[in-house]
Amino acid sequence: MRIAFIDVTTTVFFGGVQTAVWQLAMALADMGHDITIYGGNGKVTPDLDGRAIAIRTFPFVPRERFPNLGVRFRKFAERLSFVRHARNDVVSANYDWVILTKPFDFIWPHLMPEGSKTRFAFMSGGTDFFKGDRWLSKKVDAFVACSHFNAWQIAAHYKRVPGVIYNGVDIQRFRPGRRDAERREKLGVTENETLYAFAGRVVGWKGMEIAVRALAEPPLQDIAVRLLIIGDGNAKPGLLELADSLQVSDRIIFQDAVPHKELPDWYALADVGIFPSIADEAFGITIAEAMACGLPVIGSYIGGIPEVIGNEEVSGLLVPVADPLALAKAMARLSTNVELRKVLGQSARQRIEQNFTWRQSAERLLDNLKK
Repeated sequence: MRIAFIDVTTTVFFGGVQTAVWQLAMALADMGHDITIYGGNGKVTPDLDGRAIAIRTFPFVPRERFPNLGVRFRKFAERLSFVRHARNDVVSANYDWVILTKPFDFIWPHLMPEGSKTRFAFMSGGTDFFKGDRWLSKKVDAFVACSHFNAWQIAAHYKRVPGVIYNGVDIQRFRPGRRDAERREKLGVTENETLYAFAGRVVGWKGMEIAVRALAEPPLQDIAVRLLIIGDGNAKPGLLELADSLQVSDRIIFQDAVPHKELPDWYALADVGIFPSIADEAFGITIAEAMACGLPVIGSYIGGIPEVIGNEEVSGLLVPVADPLALAKAMARLSTNVELRKVLGQSARQRIEQNFTWRQSAERLLDNLKK
């Protein structure tokens, strides 16, 4: 089939949705499909390893340049500015399917000429609902979601039950690696310390404030633990101030964002992945990537995270949302039990291999498009 993905941000910056688009595009191309990606003028293009994926970019007006009438208004306006330039190209290409990743793009089916064979699918990764999106969604032919939790959110809003395709992980790139002891030592982490690693956007809803507070809780006071925070974001200054006020600055390592392809090397330095989100994450690709690298993980019991980690304490531990003491207890449990970390890490890798590869995600997507 001839399939196109449309998301103005895909060629502008990296995030969970953008990663899903690129990885699914590569998986579908490997399965013999003709794939095109539409995005805004930007500099983001991952290594496609020689795959013949067409990339079409067009001008758009960044959301920050529109009047501040709300985040959703700005995102919708940004998309409309892109539609203006890309519409003729999409219409003339006459694709079999066009995959949309945000409700803001539901305008696309309404722009197609009478008799167009192109059908549209919404691949949900969150809940960017806005006034009027239910009406716009009537011309979307198929709905899929990245977790059962996200499917419930979509069904509750649009009254249409989507298929669940799950996000995936590039298990060839994200895999257990050999620890670079010298590099870990340069970070200031000793052999007897347990290193907890987070990678992602350092924004409030990722819950890193909870992890910082956990370091000051009684269960961790006499245990040698360090926290590695990899990433950038507007919450970083506040975390630095909080760490200083709690007198735990010496237990935290702040690392600027690194290229996505380098994350496996950073995870190899760590003992445990830590993801104490306080918001309804639809899936949690960064969690799955850490698990694929053989790390046991601690995550919040919220959104789609339990579907990734599992509820059985086989691949990692789940803790209540926004509870520093509960998080500290989970960290203490793993810090004092090397064998448990080893068993959970091995199981985490197996769980990703069995359930969350991009090939599996692509196959599930195609199954839903054929219904």
